Amino acid sequence: MSTQTCLDVKQQSAQERRLLGLSAFDRHQWLMKDAIKYYRAQLPPEQQTVKTDFDVLKEQYRFVRSEEDDTSDSWEVRMARRYYAKLFKEYAIADLSRYKESKVGLRWRTEQEVVVGKGQFACGAKSCDERRALASYEVNFAYKEAGEHKQALVKLRLCPRHALQLNHKQNHRLIKKRKREQQDAQHRLGKQPRHSKNTEATTGFADSFETNTSGRGHTQEPDAAQAGNAYDMASGRSKHQREVFDGLFD
Repeated sequence: MSTQTCLDVKQQSAQERRLLGLSAFDRHQWLMKDAIKYYRAQLPPEQQTVKTDFDVLKEQYRFVRSEEDDTSDSWEVRMARRYYAKLFKEYAIADLSRYKESKVGLRWRTEQEVVVGKGQFACGAKSCDERRALASYEVNFAYKEAGEHKQALVKLRLCPRHALQLNHKQNHRLIKKRKREQQDAQHRLGKQPRHSKNTEATTGFADSFETNTSGRGHTQEPDAAQAGNAYDMASGRSKHQREVFDGLFD
């Protein structure tokens, strides 16, 4: 037996073992693909695209099912209804990977996630297991499904880092507003007389003095930290709120 013949036999046996390891449907798909590739076989139009159970479930799944969604009694609707009944809809799991685009993906929890506490006792972000300092949020989730625009109120439990991502757009506006107010406050402070008593009364901190060799004192301009303290006192922000917003610049 020649070397080429031995190689052909080995390749054929490997292909047979691969086919035997497949299910009946996967084996059929494999053989049909080879038939189209090597023998130019033409399948009927209705058989050119075969839908799996997962494809049918994606078509029939609804984030919030209504009576109109269950009017049909086809097997596709029944399968989607059974899957929907197995989900736990008290808290949701969030995909915040595109939070900078103001796009958030939400889904309900599975039984396994409920058992381990994911989304309730652990952060509801998809890839986060933080269990400390969680907070609850009720989100007005607007989404498009089956060609229709829908809305639903959804509860989320998130850690501080992912809570900032969830409210990224609102926080960004507040940060810009805070920067403008700080700049305006510093600008107003720069226009006031150096030894004005109003400066101390309104800003909450006194001008600091340094003595030079000639014995005369000179004022020291307030730094950014002092201006931030003045803003917090004027606006009534707590120290914790300021630390959260300052963390966005780290």
